[in-house]
Amino acid sequence: MADRCLVVYNICGIKKDNTMKYGQYLDMLTRQKFDGELKIVISACMNQPFTKTYLQNMYPECDYNDIREILPVNVTFNHSVIEAVKRHGKFDSYVYMSCDSLFRTENEIQGMFNILKNNPDYGMVTPQTDIDGVYAYGLKLGGGRHGIDDERARKEMFQDGTDYIVPVGRACAPHVNFYNPKILDFYGKLLPDIFAAYCTESVFTFVNAALKLKWCICKDHCITHHANTDVPSAGFRPEIREGPPWDYPIPHFGESLIHVFKNEKAISLGLGYEECENIVNHDPSQFDENYFCINEELKEYIKENLYLQKHQFDYDGINFDYEEGWDV
Repeated sequence: MADRCLVVYNICGIKKDNTMKYGQYLDMLTRQKFDGELKIVISACMNQPFTKTYLQNMYPECDYNDIREILPVNVTFNHSVIEAVKRHGKFDSYVYMSCDSLFRTENEIQGMFNILKNNPDYGMVTPQTDIDGVYAYGLKLGGGRHGIDDERARKEMFQDGTDYIVPVGRACAPHVNFYNPKILDFYGKLLPDIFAAYCTESVFTFVNAALKLKWCICKDHCITHHANTDVPSAGFRPEIREGPPWDYPIPHFGESLIHVFKNEKAISLGLGYEECENIVNHDPSQFDENYFCINEELKEYIKENLYLQKHQFDYDGINFDYEEGWDV
């Protein structure tokens, strides 16, 4: 059976109209060489009708999910995956791609897909990013978060000549991220969606470890990132709220995130949160030398608490129009 890969290209029109900028990214994305079925969905949140018309004319092979309400990208990405699976069936990998991520060659999808396929214990596979993302929390590399110290980060992360397995509690900013279908199968969604703005990536190692999976950053794949193209967290900018970024209210039901992590049960199961700021540090006794969680309860806690339940937010109520592309 041929390999199947779904790529969700995420755009947002809440703050800016970048219609004419998306082409450079989609041109390279649609030129990717893949030995199997490569399905691309343009996941659009509050973009102009002109954007939809233009991109459908330019890239008729792409599906287009037109979401007509202000929602976090965690939710819109998950929604596009769910709707694509309804129409096309399950895939062997699901890929998150930010609107400002540019592949450098036509072989990036195939290369990273192969890494995921050939390592069944990998839950996520992420390329390096030239700016804003190659650093790993916990390496204490100074300005790496903003690309100032990226080369130093690379040297330390890949010093043994192999792909980098992210240790439990650390993180990076994954502007392109390949997901093992095991994550979707168990949690029902890919991105933890209690987050409206920052900090999602700080829980990625736990999402993986709870399922006996690892998070890999590729030594041989790097993307170009044109930061802030669509304005990150455009509908939920945390700067307008009081308090630190790890304690912003969840917009869907208006309460702090902290209680999800700062409670006796979560801590006993090994869950951490924003360890780069020492907010909640995980209990290392709950993980083995492979970074796998040794208890079976953490995955259930994550499923119930880091992913929105239907009574908190109902995906079926989202205002959207999904149109399938056609073969060209």
